Amino acid sequence: MQFPFNGTTGSGSSELVVPGAPVETHETANTLREIWAAAYRSRYWIAGIFTVCILLAVAVALLTTRLYQATASIEVRQEAEKVLGTEADRESPGGKADTDRFLQTQLDIIRSRGVAEAVAEGEGLYRGESFLQAMDAGEDPAKLPTGMSPRDAHNDRVIKTLRDNMTVKFTGDTRIAVIYFTSPDPRLSARIVNAYADAYIRSNLARKAGSSVYALDFLRGQLGEAQARLEKSEKAVVDYARRTRIVDAGNAAGSGGSTDSTRPQSLITAQLVQLNTAYSTAIADRIAAEQKWSKVSSLPPLSTPDVLANQAVQSLLEKRAEAQGLQQQQLATRREDFPTVAGATAQIRELDRQINTIARNIRAGIKNQYDVAIARERQLSGEIDALKSGTLSEQNQGIELSILRREADTNRQQYEALLRRYNALNAESGVQTNNLSMVDRANIPDRPSWPKLPLNVALAIILAMLLSALFVFLREQLFNSVRTPDELRAASGLPILGVVPSSENPAQDLADAKSFQSDAYSSVRTSLSLLSQNGIPRTIMFTSTQQGEGKSTACHALGLSFARLGKRVLVIDVDLRRPNVHRLFGVANKQGFSNVLAGQIALANGIRRSDNENLDILVAGDIPPNPTELMNSPQVPSLLADLQASYDIILLDSAPVLGLADAVILSSQVEATVYVVESGRNSSRIIQTSLSRLAQGGGTIVGAVLLKFDPGKFGYGYGEYGYSYDYAARDD
Repeated sequence: MQFPFNGTTGSGSSELVVPGAPVETHETANTLREIWAAAYRSRYWIAGIFTVCILLAVAVALLTTRLYQATASIEVRQEAEKVLGTEADRESPGGKADTDRFLQTQLDIIRSRGVAEAVAEGEGLYRGESFLQAMDAGEDPAKLPTGMSPRDAHNDRVIKTLRDNMTVKFTGDTRIAVIYFTSPDPRLSARIVNAYADAYIRSNLARKAGSSVYALDFLRGQLGEAQARLEKSEKAVVDYARRTRIVDAGNAAGSGGSTDSTRPQSLITAQLVQLNTAYSTAIADRIAAEQKWSKVSSLPPLSTPDVLANQAVQSLLEKRAEAQGLQQQQLATRREDFPTVAGATAQIRELDRQINTIARNIRAGIKNQYDVAIARERQLSGEIDALKSGTLSEQNQGIELSILRREADTNRQQYEALLRRYNALNAESGVQTNNLSMVDRANIPDRPSWPKLPLNVALAIILAMLLSALFVFLREQLFNSVRTPDELRAASGLPILGVVPSSENPAQDLADAKSFQSDAYSSVRTSLSLLSQNGIPRTIMFTSTQQGEGKSTACHALGLSFARLGKRVLVIDVDLRRPNVHRLFGVANKQGFSNVLAGQIALANGIRRSDNENLDILVAGDIPPNPTELMNSPQVPSLLADLQASYDIILLDSAPVLGLADAVILSSQVEATVYVVESGRNSSRIIQTSLSRLAQGGGTIVGAVLLKFDPGKFGYGYGEYGYSYDYAARDD
């Protein structure tokens, strides 16, 4: 078994650390232990809260009207099935955002008032009160809304009841819409759910049919307007062409009525185009001839490429070469005037003359080509200039005609597009496609959907947990009692001299020197002996916040502990309001401390012997009418000084601090004051207030002692505030 023990070693530490034992420093662990301890202290309240919540949940489940929920599922496709192949013009898949909006729109349509009215009409729910009575919708309101007839109010209640008990949602990521309806009648639930599914599908078909009729009417009107515009624009084209006498050469050429703006639109335009083409060719020919003549005119005749390429010149050049060869051969053996040499020379001159004549004729031909090209260019330029004035006038007319033709073409395209659309819609209107299909019709539910006892119990447990947490929090905040040594140290700022466990029989435990109570007070005694280098204070006062905390028991126990060490100890009961020392020592409360201070008896006559030869007591004596004035008398310091000559240690059991001045006055007249605190009785604020009052008296508060500490009672493990130790042998 484990009992709590905490003590000091003289250095201000308030915990006894066993060598080799782990030291807990983790704040989270401490916090969790505090939470567990707080919950443990309120365990009976928590058990009561859980019991009440669970009983209420069971009672609600037993007393609540059974509700039955029927379900029907419908597949919702974003695209309808294609019958003609043109329905894709009306419905086309979009992105994810469009798909989400489409599905949400379908849910809102199912929840709409229009679908609910269709269900009410189809199932005859408006007739009588049977539906409202089956749904437990209550009585008709005594006062009707302004401007509403009783019939309208009844219908409005039916619609509201339908919509309040119907829910719809998509299952997961699918396009399956599940419709739910809940009512006390399982057959009614199944009937209403199926009616909702049918009404939704019918309303979808009706909306599509209505949209087709509206589209046909609209297109019919647009076709009439487009046809009128087309007739008017075509008539304007014909009238303008007749008025301006513009003849379309392209049409005459068989262009097929092309509206290409690049083709000629009249005879003058066609002629001008032909002249422009010829003029461009003439310019190109003139440039080529000019370049050729410029090149030829600067070259020697026989260096001209055209001359060299002439076959006659080539033949003459060959003959000339042969004649030159013969001449050179003859000159090698004969004189120049030799007849054969002279004949060869004459032949060469004749060949040269013929070659030069042909070369000049070729050059003259090139020059003539150049002259002809210049003349043709000038002629065509003159003819173009003559047609320009007429062409410019006709171009203005052609532009106006082109504008009229483009307008007519645009009107024709619009008319043809509207006609195709009208024909397609007219064909689709006879084929009603639907993007909805029934997956599962509702069956009559065989078991109620509400109440659900496991769910109620689970919710009750969750609620009980929340209420318990709130209760524990408020209880800890409102009743913030100091229970543990750590809390006492934090609240008082004093070193912890010791922690004394709770005991069912303190007198018996204190009589046994080997009991845990005695060991705990021995720890306090050791802490007092280590307070200073001078040893144990000679005069020690024990006080507490309020009466009944155990200060008298602590004074009695420490007196016994010091006496066992051979010290001469005197225990004085200075609580002149509620004395208690005489009860602990089993003597009568007569002729004591108050009588000595009043001079009624001598000090030696007031001191009594106890069962321990080293321990004497001085009871409180008669209760005076003015304890505070008596405690503040000058006889008290002299009395204590006289007693110190006969005793090693004087222990004073003082009155509580709260509301009284006795302890405050006496604390300045003793060497040390020990503050006794009962575990779990005082709040931090009360302790701080009491210590503040003691500090005002000028006394020396050496530490605090925590009494009646039971870790198990407050939710702490014995291992956190104690040690496992027992004697090997115990005396019976």
